[in-house]
Amino acid sequence: MTMNTKAWYNTAYVSIQGLSGTEYQLQTKTTSFSQSGGNPDIEGLETFGGKITKLSTNEDLEISFDGIPTSHADFDWIFAGQTTSTAFGASGSIITTSAGGVKYRVTVLWTDQPSITSAARHAITNNYEAYKKSWADCYCTGLETSMDAGDVLKATLTFKTTEEDADGTNNWYIAAKDTTSGTLSAMNAFTSSTTKW
Repeated sequence: MTMNTKAWYNTAYVSIQGLSGTEYQLQTKTTSFSQSGGNPDIEGLETFGGKITKLSTNEDLEISFDGIPTSHADFDWIFAGQTTSTAFGASGSIITTSAGGVKYRVTVLWTDQPSITSAARHAITNNYEAYKKSWADCYCTGLETSMDAGDVLKATLTFKTTEEDADGTNNWYIAAKDTTSGTLSAMNAFTSSTTKW
């Protein structure tokens, strides 16, 4: 696979969907993105017959975004464990409860195809390139906000998920295409831990 276009690498599309909830597009509020973890590890064990290697499970994955909230509903609803950004109302409301334990799917898409409406649920057609990463069964584990004098309010949103679920199915998805490799299909809605993609 040969990726020829370079100009689109600085543009990404971000979507977050709570389990069986509404998908929310976050790219216009996002200033940076990072993903870490998922690394394998080994341990050397001494035996009477010599050293053997013990393989351990992969580390948990962590996905975080720095962003600029432009509404009270941009990030708080996720941290409060809701499945829709309208849980607290666009016109304003008081956040008094936290659902907790809600799973999310986080998707980041890089592509030169125009008019993308969803990082997860938009198909990429033949003439365009794309690189997509997605993580399912994520839990929102942190929301930190900060503001400097003369600057804007900033937020850091953090998600964590395991490398695989209890059935051994990966909680991560990676796909890429160039202009010769056909269509990159849209994902299904995130409706269950068995319908992740």
